[in-house]
Amino acid sequence: MIFFDSRPSDSNDYVQVIGRLDNQRVTKWIRTDYLKVPDNFYKYKVFVPAANGSGELGETLSTPLIGRTELFISIGSFDTELEAQNLLKYVKTKFARGMLGVLKVTQHNPPAKWAKVPLEDFTEHSDVYWSVPIGKIDEQLYRKYGFNQKQIDFFEEKVQEMK
Repeated sequence: MIFFDSRPSDSNDYVQVIGRLDNQRVTKWIRTDYLKVPDNFYKYKVFVPAANGSGELGETLSTPLIGRTELFISIGSFDTELEAQNLLKYVKTKFARGMLGVLKVTQHNPPAKWAKVPLEDFTEHSDVYWSVPIGKIDEQLYRKYGFNQKQIDFFEEKVQEMK
């Protein structure tokens, strides 16, 4: 397989691959006809570090841009960028990260630790208005899931804000 440092200007189709080389993050280009891709390869996804933090309830999740990790997990697989953006907003809510904290007690972030985080509809047909600020999304989620004031106060106090 041949990797290119910049996208070649020939008539072939290419995909950009982001990885690590000599402990540095690099981007390379590879021809798509060299790849056997999974069904969701051309879908929009959100990536989070496979390990991050200490497992403390409500800690913020680091983003790939500032996180120091070599492994990521993808969450979601969407036809539109809007749906992926809405999922990203959901991951940033105190509600979702508080629910994640129910099972995440170490730095490891495998899919099983997300089992208590309710699955939402991220389309324009959702019962959650995703176009509002994250704090307002939290308010909608607390109402939707019947949180009482004591539960809301706990999440608001213990879960750190994430921008």
